[in-house]
Amino acid sequence: MRRQLQALACLGSLAALSIPVPATAQAATARACRVTAAKPYVDSKGMIRGTASRVGCTDTARLRVRIVQVVAGKSRAVKSGSREVTSGRLTTAVRCTTTPRRYYVIAMDYKGAPAKSPFAILSCKTATTPTTPTPTPTPTTGGDSSIEDQVVSLTNKARESQGCRPLINDPKLSAAAREHSSDMAAKNYFDHTSKDGRSPGDRIRAAGFSPISTWGENIAMGQRTPADVVKGWLNSPGHRANIMNCAFTHIGVGYAKQGPLWTQVFAAH
Repeated sequence: MRRQLQALACLGSLAALSIPVPATAQAATARACRVTAAKPYVDSKGMIRGTASRVGCTDTARLRVRIVQVVAGKSRAVKSGSREVTSGRLTTAVRCTTTPRRYYVIAMDYKGAPAKSPFAILSCKTATTPTTPTPTPTPTTGGDSSIEDQVVSLTNKARESQGCRPLINDPKLSAAAREHSSDMAAKNYFDHTSKDGRSPGDRIRAAGFSPISTWGENIAMGQRTPADVVKGWLNSPGHRANIMNCAFTHIGVGYAKQGPLWTQVFAAH
């Protein structure tokens, strides 16, 4: 049986409010358009962050995200936001309190079918600085620099046809990409948002790439060779937009044999 291949793309910009700007993206596989809500978490600045995503969509719609607080059995929205997207992500934030409270996130688009995240009990006392877990090297999840270098080379070759400068293979971005591929393989998931709620921007920052003016991420699963994965990304409008974005100056690639799983991280100072 032929294995299904999957891919996602995400493009963001770290503005003054540190809210990623979603990019249009289209899944490489023919999946139905869906809306998801990620479990809220407290970041290192004492802000509760909630993220809504719209994945596999080809039409443009207003994506809405709400952080909901549960007090005395009643739910009330404490922060909300919206943005026009095709496939993309929207994050909003509200300052936490010293009293632990229950929160969850609701995501919705024009179709009206909401997605609800799991509950989280959060307070400023539990705020911790996001850290980058060090993957345990294993034969099935370890990176392969020769394979990753081939992805960089093929990506730069494609950019050359559009007149973009070649991307610099950055060790910090490579660390962020390898960590995410290994984490997805070890914890059996496929998403831009880590199981602990970190976004690509969070992982890039944790790896030490700073300052960040813009970032993007492509992920894929199932492609066996660098040529296959780059070809798949180039054939998908959202992923191709990341590869051909001349604003990006640096790149990092992470490969995990289990899957296989691929992460391609773009950024600029």
